[in-house]
Amino acid sequence: MRVVDLPGGHAVLGDSTTREALLLALDLCGGEAPLIVADPPYGNVLPVGWDRWTGDQRDMVEWMLAWTQRWQLALLPNAAFYVWGGIGRPGFRPFFQYLTKVEGLNFRMANLITWKKRRAYGVQHNYLFTREECAYFINGPDIKKPRCFNVPLLEEKRGYAGYDPKHPAKSERYRRSNVWADITEVMRGKVHDAQKAQRVMEVPIEVHTQLGEWVIDPFAGSGTTALAAQRLGRRFLVFERDEATFETMVQRILVKGKAPEVG
Repeated sequence: MRVVDLPGGHAVLGDSTTREALLLALDLCGGEAPLIVADPPYGNVLPVGWDRWTGDQRDMVEWMLAWTQRWQLALLPNAAFYVWGGIGRPGFRPFFQYLTKVEGLNFRMANLITWKKRRAYGVQHNYLFTREECAYFINGPDIKKPRCFNVPLLEEKRGYAGYDPKHPAKSERYRRSNVWADITEVMRGKVHDAQKAQRVMEVPIEVHTQLGEWVIDPFAGSGTTALAAQRLGRRFLVFERDEATFETMVQRILVKGKAPEVG
């Protein structure tokens, strides 16, 4: 594995699902991560090599559970673990089966987030498709006791002070729900087929971490999580196994990332 030190964190070239990757992460951030955000391959959804899965659904679910359990060791107690996924294809829906099994690892699913996109796609015989899913887990038995939960607010203002004087609004802005409809997907200029809008990575970082804390992304792709962490003053550790993608990611972080002081 090759480690590149970058402003605000580290990028690692290598397979994040291995024991070697975990040991390296523990060495670099000491098992002190309050947040992991994972956007793994969905399995036979995109027409690219890294998303091809030659085994069956059970094999992929076992693979997902294995790296999930391994990375759990890098998380603090009651820390947050986010996993992006899709509905898959008929006869092959590993993300749904994965969700039914993760709680056997002492994770608890606190919520299932839907990212409502603006660009739709589909066919004549079905509803247009505009969504992507993200499961939010707590590393521990009680979803009511997250290590950190900074209440997320939308930019949109309420326009009223509350229901009545006895029940005032807690904020002038609306609180974010588990349907994210305010974030536009990346429409053009992608450097990776599965590149996400930076804002969808910023939200969990703002909610579950404080300044200077670590954020880990085991499937970094274009490096969006690293850029989000940089902008918000957090430290990052990201992994990417494809060398060409890794080099593009590193350059993107160096060129676009602006590292504020951390502490």
